[in-house]
This record gives sequence, structure tokens and C-alpha cells, in this order.
Amino acid sequence: MDKYLKTLLDSFGEALKEDAVITEYNAAREEYLHDVKITAAVNEYNVQNQLLVEQQSKEDKDEALIASIEKRTAELYDLILANESMKRLSKAEIALNNLINEINETLISYVSPESSCSGSCSTCGGCH
Repeated sequence: MDKYLKTLLDSFGEALKEDAVITEYNAAREEYLHDVKITAAVNEYNVQNQLLVEQQSKEDKDEALIASIEKRTAELYDLILANESMKRLSKAEIALNNLINEINETLISYVSPESSCSGSCSTCGGCH
């Protein structure tokens, strides 16, 4: 990449940091990371899920233990999805992915204009 494009990209990156989608994602991520309840639930979910995989792979399966672990992982899953920090982060991640996809589609349209037009203006980043 030449110096001019690098300078433009750096300027774009700095402006992007100030975009509402990015600032919301960063705030939601910080809230999620500092939410003791959600981190404990996710950690326990991961441990329970690992135990479940181990139990299911044994030749002499303990069906009662497997059912107990499955019940607990389902409870934890519901708890995780109901957590406000998780909801906020999930919503912010969707918005971030949409923004990144829009940026990628716009860049691709500059590089290969003929491949970017689907004929439907609803999916278009704009004519160039």
C-alpha cells in the first residue's frame, strides 16, 4: 500500500473510532466484560458443556449425569441470553457486523464495480 492510501486509511480508521456503532460496541463490550454475573455464567456454561461432551463420549454413559448436565447447561444458556449486558453486546455486535459489511461492499464496488451491483437498490451501498 502506498503512503497516500495508508494516510487515507489511517484517517478513515480514526474517524471510524468515533462512529456511534463503534462507540456503542466498545461500551457494550466493556460492560459485558465487567459484569460478574454474566462472566460467571459463561464460565460455568463452558465447563458444563465440556463435561457434557466428555460424558457423552464415554462408552459407559451415565444417562442421569448427562441429563443433569444438560439441564444445567440449558438453565445457564437461558440465564446468559436474558442478561442485559449480553443483550446489549449481541445487539452491538450485529450493528458492528452490518457496518463492516457495508464498508466491505463499498470498497469492493470501487475495486470491481461490475460485481457489486445486484440490481436491487435495497442491498446497495450506493452507485459510484
